[in-house]
Amino acid sequence: MQEHIIELSNRYALKLDNEHSYVIYKIELKENGTYERIGGKVCKNLESVFDTLAHCELMDEDVVSLADCNKTLKAIHAEVKRIAEIQASYAHP
Repeated sequence: MQEHIIELSNRYALKLDNEHSYVIYKIELKENGTYERIGGKVCKNLESVFDTLAHCELMDEDVVSLADCNKTLKAIHAEVKRIAEIQASYAHP
């Protein structure tokens, strides 16, 4: 996996660097119609990726109830699970 785009309430790019750490960038649409990567949070494993995405997504003003939290966490879990499956397919050709 070189890069994976994650679509939640925000868009993120997840890259695997040379040290096998994950780097999460938030992707924002600029006024001129282009996209810009913001940040560059390094995560050592997929659990840390989940925690980082959960923190970012649960801070969203649209997450106001426990049901919203549950829905958001399930969506993040599904994305991280899919990333793990993709990595497993590369590891065991």
